Amino acid sequence: MRTLRWVAVVSLSLIVLAAVSAFGLLHFVRHRVESHAPHLIADNLPETDFVFHTLDGEEKHLSDFRSRVVFLDLWGTWCLQCVAEMPTVQRLYDHYRDDPRVTFLIVSRMDTPDAVRRFARRGGYTLPFYVMRDQDVPPAMYLQQYPATFLYTADGLQIAHHAGGADWSDASVIHRIDSLRPH
Repeated sequence: MRTLRWVAVVSLSLIVLAAVSAFGLLHFVRHRVESHAPHLIADNLPETDFVFHTLDGEEKHLSDFRSRVVFLDLWGTWCLQCVAEMPTVQRLYDHYRDDPRVTFLIVSRMDTPDAVRRFARRGGYTLPFYVMRDQDVPPAMYLQQYPATFLYTADGLQIAHHAGGADWSDASVIHRIDSLRPH
């Protein structure tokens, strides 16, 4: 009986230690992400159209959003930097929420709609989430790191990209999006 109790105490201690370590790691990464603005790499590429889906299964194409500035974030619930930057993406979205000239596409790779719904509910996110199959990501959009974020002009031109987590609510991002909005 004593051995069983000892095993239970050790097991519980390890579970608590793992949970505290995971929370600490997420806090550390979130602090790093929120401490720097994204370094937007300038592009001048025509959009690479691709298919993704609403959480209810409706098929969408990137080209469906032409005539608006598009903020596209390829992310996943399995990606620590993606999770860490999501509060800043939410703040940026909140800034433009009522602006019909700007669209946000927060497209999860390799997640089910239910997993994304749970993530959004737990985090209190109101972002427009979508999902896609990994094989549907165009080769030109593989940046070897996630999250991968892209900005498109209203004409469908990919104007910038960034790989990795960053503070998307930074004033420099707002200024960049403002400069792209059609008048």
